[in-house]
Amino acid sequence: MPETPKIPPEAAFERFLHEKHERGEKKYEHISGRIAVENLPSDHLYRWIAEWMNLQLSDVGVTSTGGVALPPLHFELVRVNNGIAAAHTFEAVEWGFIVMTQPMFDEMLRLSRLVVSQNAAFFSLQIAPSADAEKTARLLLLMQFCFVSAHEYSHLVRQHLEDHPPHADVLGAVLSQAQEIDADGYGIYHDLPYFFSGAGRPLASRLLNTSSSKSLDSSILSCFLLAGMIQFCARWAGKIQIESDLSTEHPPLPLRINYMTLFVEMWCREVGELPTTWMTDGTLRNYFSAAAGLFQPEMKTAWDQQIAWLKSPNGENYCAEIRKGIDRLRTGTIEP
Repeated sequence: MPETPKIPPEAAFERFLHEKHERGEKKYEHISGRIAVENLPSDHLYRWIAEWMNLQLSDVGVTSTGGVALPPLHFELVRVNNGIAAAHTFEAVEWGFIVMTQPMFDEMLRLSRLVVSQNAAFFSLQIAPSADAEKTARLLLLMQFCFVSAHEYSHLVRQHLEDHPPHADVLGAVLSQAQEIDADGYGIYHDLPYFFSGAGRPLASRLLNTSSSKSLDSSILSCFLLAGMIQFCARWAGKIQIESDLSTEHPPLPLRINYMTLFVEMWCREVGELPTTWMTDGTLRNYFSAAAGLFQPEMKTAWDQQIAWLKSPNGENYCAEIRKGIDRLRTGTIEP
């Protein structure tokens, strides 16, 4: 572990943000300040999630980073002046920061509660027969939070923020979008061991009120897949982009959903030794329907059109370029 800096992370973050505001840097102008979670009641969700996250970050070792040297890491929940739900990562004043906006966390909680209430029979019969609805929602909240924060952490570990990140010269325009999917995959490979064999397993067991190993495995996997789809659908809702090109920062969300399921399936097959019949038996379609059902029809008007474009010849060529970029980041080579 790197030596702890002399400047406390809260002070370092506020100094960093003040300097960015003084310089008028637009990238940070929407962040109005950190939420002082340490002043909230001990059982407040904001405080719990911040303290839980910083406990995880304090225990990051070389196995987790793949040998990449990182500064000490710290999480901050922040206020924003534009209501945008987003997460960021950056390095400043000897610290690496993972930042989530308050609207994103609030959205996670709202959608978690909504998906449980809208699909009560499904949850009570298949996912959490003995669980309290609010506790099931809390697990979905935690999994969404882990999905997003592990993605941001992965940008640091995979050196995506470097001035000259790995494979930049070879990948060119496809670099940014390939990095986003690479961070999704690397983050998933951190999240799943935590919930299946790490400290997240007894936590999930308590929230779902089950101790049966087989039942718990099934419930954790279902909740994780559903949490990922909720997050991607939330980012997709309201967007009107149809066609995509390699110059944009993020790849289309249906493409990220597809890769998310592929990464989870690969982990289950190669690491977790878990069944993967859910990839082909209609389970994913049901989970996507539950996630998509959280949003009003007018917020999904472009979804079918975007999926149709991705299946068109131009869309298939685009997806092929993205796939080559991901192969390069993951293996150092481009598959033929």
